[in-house]
Amino acid sequence: MLTELPLVYEILTSSNILVKLGLGFTFGLCLGLTGVGGGVLLIPLLQFVLGMHTVLAVGTASIIASLVKVSAAATHVKQRNVEWRQVSLMFMGALPLTLLSTQLIVALNKVPAYQVALNQFVQALIVLVMIASLVLVIRKYKAQDNNVASAEAVAPRKRTSLLSGMFCGSLLGSTGVGGGVILLPLLNSVIGINIKRAVGSSVVLSLMLSAITAWSYTNNGQGDLTTALILVTGAVASIPLTSYLMKRISDKSVYRITIGVIALSLIITIATEVL
Repeated sequence: MLTELPLVYEILTSSNILVKLGLGFTFGLCLGLTGVGGGVLLIPLLQFVLGMHTVLAVGTASIIASLVKVSAAATHVKQRNVEWRQVSLMFMGALPLTLLSTQLIVALNKVPAYQVALNQFVQALIVLVMIASLVLVIRKYKAQDNNVASAEAVAPRKRTSLLSGMFCGSLLGSTGVGGGVILLPLLNSVIGINIKRAVGSSVVLSLMLSAITAWSYTNNGQGDLTTALILVTGAVASIPLTSYLMKRISDKSVYRITIGVIALSLIITIATEVL
């Protein structure tokens, strides 16, 4: 169920489907170019434009992200932008904690006494994740700009990849955020994969984790499937443009776009809370 709709939604009601298609196109473009867009961009948009409460927005965003990332992941696999060993290790670490955290959130949300506090907690956690991710990406961008040694020379330990997966799994399951916005900085800054391969790897891994999260939330009534399908249609329409741009933009441009997407999402999230 939708909560009280914000003014922007009331103004745009007459063209509701077009609005959702536009949101989907924007999401698909951001996801394809940066690996960011699932929870970090969708959740603020679903709240601010469509008036969803936090837990419903998390569930709906997970549905959209998992469906859209099938095409985006296929594009990156075709372009050989995926580090399969790191994806496998991180998935092994993420799977159990993704399942555990999703079940915990939906169980608590069923208790009326916990609902308000739970939504506030999840919202605060989303903001913290966004800020941390923004700092990580900016630091990596500056390091590259200062000609710091290439990340491709780093040989990550197996334990680092497993622990990174566990961290992302717990965040993604509880907040819907952590696919691109956390996986991308971890793959690029901590594990040491170059930015374009980090984008592809984050899309593939977050596809698997988002699908698990979507299943858990939807099974418990916290997912708007109709809205999700409309946004997915808009996102699919962005694929040709995404593929064209990805072959032509530089690593530095990917960093700048990523920073811009995360910063904009953070602003929208904070504005949603204030309003």
